[in-house]
Amino acid sequence: MSASQTAPTSRPIQIARPFGLAAGLTVLAVAALFLISSKVLHALGLPYGTAGGAPLAKFHPATFLSLAALGVWAIAIGPGRMLTALAIRRPGILVFMMAIALLTFQTAIVQKLPISAIVDTFVLPLALFISLAALRAPVMERLIIALHLFFLLNSTLGFAEYFTGWRLTPNYEGGTIITYDWRSTALLGHPLINALATGMYLLILTGPGGRRFDLPIRTFLLIYNLGAMVAFGGRAATVLLLALLAVRSAWSIAKVLAGRPFRLRDAFAVIVVLTLIATIGSLLVQGGILDTFLSRFEDDSGSAATRVAMFHIFDGMALRDVFFAPDLAHVASNQRRLDLAIGIESFVVAFFAYYGIATTLLFFIGLLFFCAEIIRAVGTAGLLPLAYFFLVSSTSTGIANKTTDMALIMAMILILLDRRFIPTLTNEHRAC
Repeated sequence: MSASQTAPTSRPIQIARPFGLAAGLTVLAVAALFLISSKVLHALGLPYGTAGGAPLAKFHPATFLSLAALGVWAIAIGPGRMLTALAIRRPGILVFMMAIALLTFQTAIVQKLPISAIVDTFVLPLALFISLAALRAPVMERLIIALHLFFLLNSTLGFAEYFTGWRLTPNYEGGTIITYDWRSTALLGHPLINALATGMYLLILTGPGGRRFDLPIRTFLLIYNLGAMVAFGGRAATVLLLALLAVRSAWSIAKVLAGRPFRLRDAFAVIVVLTLIATIGSLLVQGGILDTFLSRFEDDSGSAATRVAMFHIFDGMALRDVFFAPDLAHVASNQRRLDLAIGIESFVVAFFAYYGIATTLLFFIGLLFFCAEIIRAVGTAGLLPLAYFFLVSSTSTGIANKTTDMALIMAMILILLDRRFIPTLTNEHRAC
């Protein structure tokens, strides 16, 4: 056989290698995102969230892996072809890129701040979104299974830490280990991040993302992970989750009353789940297990007072500074004066305080375009989890600081709500 005849068979093999490498790097990025928290980096002696140290140590490992995966995708597809495809199929991504560029300029040039917060908080989810969207079905299916197993293991660790006092990930604050906090840290490293991620997982599980499981498995996962929310102690995450689940249930009941066909099996499942939740909740209350969690509502360590005082963070600031570039020294002075030791417990207020009105509004527009692309990728099933993320984040500094939270929730939505693996409900299945 001549060389010209063998060339067509060798070329696809050469092209497939970069795609395989890019997929592998993407999977590693997801693994690093879920398994390597900032607390783990601190425990390893890396100055990820503290002053000093090498500049590269300020970036999360998932960021390096995501950017490497994106670079390999670009080489395999072609940079020009990739940008053209994004402009045609995902225009919101390009808008978000420009918004990040504006925020980076404001951070580095105007405010003279490190850019690691911008990179980990926004560049990481952007790069990971593009890479995840390019994954083929077999790789994505393995990621779906891995995430379900992750939350099962994470909740198990949450229970174990809650009942024993042992911590897989030490909880650091100001460089010292916290020993008085009863809340579990588990795999994600911080109680509130665990509560946020678990709450989002439950919203996905009770929606289309849970259809892949039979009723007994789905019920078990729901009850088991809902119980772990107590161990993580996130008040806002838990209250909002219960409220959204109640709204979802009421909406489903209203549609049935309006005449929409339904399966008797689904109706039975709702009754069983509600009965189990009520029974287990009563047992937990009577046994005193919920006492520590409920005490968080009685004594919030000044959190509620902080949310009231933070609106005075702009006192004494010139209007021009508030609009274009707030004086960070003045913001810090007001924070000390108002005794906001916890911080500005709203990422929206924090954004205006750090970056000014003009930059914040333009960046939020870009962020809205990015969220629209997430919804376009998974459908309307992603609306409730995404809304949950921003509602919970609005009660903390969240994405106004360096965090991988947005990349985490984006990966969860994109993977667990991949429409290729969600069984559709035909009229035949819906009928009583």
